[in-house]
Amino acid sequence: MSDTNTTHAVHARRRTLPSAIGEPMVWLTGGALVVCLLMIVMLVLLVVVNGSKTFWPRAIDQVTLSDGEVFLGIATEHERVAETGAMRTLYRVGNRDIGQESFRWIDDEQVTSVETPDDAVMLEREAWGVWFGVPESIVRVHAGEEDTVLAHGSGDVLESYEALHHDARKTKSRIEQLKKVELGSINSEIDTLRLNIREAEIESARGDDGLIRLGWVLWFVFAGLLLGCMGVVYRCRDMGTELGASNARQGELIRTSGVIAAVMLVLAMWIAGPWKGQVVNEAQLETMRADAANSEAALLIEYDEVIAQIREIEDQDHELRLIIVEPTSGRFAPVSQTLGDEPMYVSQVVRLVQANTLSTAGKLGVFFSRWWEYLSTNPREANTEGGVFPVIVGTVILTLLLTIFVTPMGVIAALYLREYAKQGFLTSLIRIAVNNLAGVPSIVYGVFGLGFFCYTVGGYVDTGASESARMSAAGWWGMFVLAGVLLMAGFATKLWSKPNPGKLPSSFNVWMQRGAWLVWATVLVLVVMLVTRMPYFYGFFEARAQDGTPTFGARGMLWAALTLALLTLPVVIVATEEAIAAVPNSMREGSYGCGASKWQTMRRIVLPGAMPGILTGAILAMARGAGEVAPLMLVGAVKLNQDLPISTEAPFIHADQSFMHLGFHIFDLGFQSPDSQAARPLVWTTTLLFLAIVFALNFAAIMIRSRLRAKMAGPTV
Repeated sequence: MSDTNTTHAVHARRRTLPSAIGEPMVWLTGGALVVCLLMIVMLVLLVVVNGSKTFWPRAIDQVTLSDGEVFLGIATEHERVAETGAMRTLYRVGNRDIGQESFRWIDDEQVTSVETPDDAVMLEREAWGVWFGVPESIVRVHAGEEDTVLAHGSGDVLESYEALHHDARKTKSRIEQLKKVELGSINSEIDTLRLNIREAEIESARGDDGLIRLGWVLWFVFAGLLLGCMGVVYRCRDMGTELGASNARQGELIRTSGVIAAVMLVLAMWIAGPWKGQVVNEAQLETMRADAANSEAALLIEYDEVIAQIREIEDQDHELRLIIVEPTSGRFAPVSQTLGDEPMYVSQVVRLVQANTLSTAGKLGVFFSRWWEYLSTNPREANTEGGVFPVIVGTVILTLLLTIFVTPMGVIAALYLREYAKQGFLTSLIRIAVNNLAGVPSIVYGVFGLGFFCYTVGGYVDTGASESARMSAAGWWGMFVLAGVLLMAGFATKLWSKPNPGKLPSSFNVWMQRGAWLVWATVLVLVVMLVTRMPYFYGFFEARAQDGTPTFGARGMLWAALTLALLTLPVVIVATEEAIAAVPNSMREGSYGCGASKWQTMRRIVLPGAMPGILTGAILAMARGAGEVAPLMLVGAVKLNQDLPISTEAPFIHADQSFMHLGFHIFDLGFQSPDSQAARPLVWTTTLLFLAIVFALNFAAIMIRSRLRAKMAGPTV
């Protein structure tokens, strides 16, 4: 009987090292992702917390010092002095118009007592910042009569203030509307009259110069040639069929050449239109001056009437005075620094805050009221007070304009590089150049935009070519005819560069294709010379430019948008190329198999399939362009301009105007503000608003992209 208690050898299993299965790399990459997310979250939280608490009403302290001085203020910071180790507090004390500093450091050792009196108030004013004090009275001032006291004592003043302040602010708004709308409209009409006279004087001084007589001759010649070209095109519309397939190219060339000639002749007739160069003689000029003088006199009478109406309303507004006394010297808030003996107008007060007696609901009311003022009003006090409404409008309009400019240009460039251009050394070089452009410092784009867009293109739009650059009429028309002939030659060489159906390209076809590129390049050079050296164009704003106020020959919204579009163009090109390459070739081949042409396939298959990626590129371009500041400092953004770039008057978008931008506004608050302590909280608030606007624009674009993807995916089964 065999022994059943046999012993089996047990082999220990080798433990697999974590590095062999990549576990350390998983932890490393996951940890890196967590760190990145934490950094983003902490950044957003820092901006949200610091930006949100700016408008929260804080308690007003009455501080008594060891030397007996008493003042009102709001504690904003506490810190320890490094040299002595003692604590000190920064108080916002306001009252700048009587010689005080807006902020004041107080050592805690000097403080005898700190109280929060119920009757202490803070006035937010239109000028000179805030005022801290105690309400004393509201009076109505009559010229030559004794003042009437409407309310006296803290309680009565605060009780009567609300209704009186509401009416006073309405009166103030009426005055501002009359100044901005009525007077602004009259000034604009007077300026238009003077510009019209100036333009007539310039035309009269320029004289005939033979251009008008030549224009009439050319116009009739071009009209006759145009009729002849139209007849040739009509007669040769079926020439390819009549002559057979071998001569189809000749028929197509004749038809196309006729169309090109007709278009060139229509353009020549418009350029040489003699009705556009009528010279005003001296008698007509004197008549125009007399009519303009009469119209200007009538406008000046209307101007004086509006001024009288404004002064009448201001006299009523200036009767109502508010007396708020500060405890240190017993002085009241004045009308201005130069009128220190007169109590301030009630209409000068933007908001009165009795912070020490406010409930939570009251504080929320003040908080949201300040936010509404910030979002809906114009800045004041060197941007340290008031709102940022023009800044918001300028930022949004600029971002939308740059997106409108950069997206079509980027898509067209990417489509040609990926689908039409022959892949080789040249296209690879272009792609390298595009990628390198993405790394060029933004300030370089700003310098280019200032020199090319503002001074070169803008100057040409204003005044045309300089006198030294203008060609003679005969030379210009000779170049015009040469450009038309070369345009036909370019089409002919391109037509003969194509091989016959079913045959391989011959050496003749290859040389024709190279010749076509040379001809097209020459045509492009001639077109640029024709435009920049035209003797018939003197700009759209010559009179204004000669008076020293260029329109497009200076910094403005249009040039800023084009500069940022150029800056973000590589982003759109790269994203669009990747999106086009991701469209499966089977979809293209299926389209070709159904008989679609190259362009039909691009338009109905490739572009819709790549649209989500194209929108991704547009979103990235929008996000980068919206945050750029350095180029804008050179090509359009300014510290203060309360005129909006959009209006209800044509052309509705005033692309020639300078504008305010949130990025530049943050820079101005942080580094150029005359009152840095007052501006510091607004830096955080403006940053929060800037992030919110950029997130909102990106969110809208992402929603559009998501809907497009869902539409392309179709219904799921």
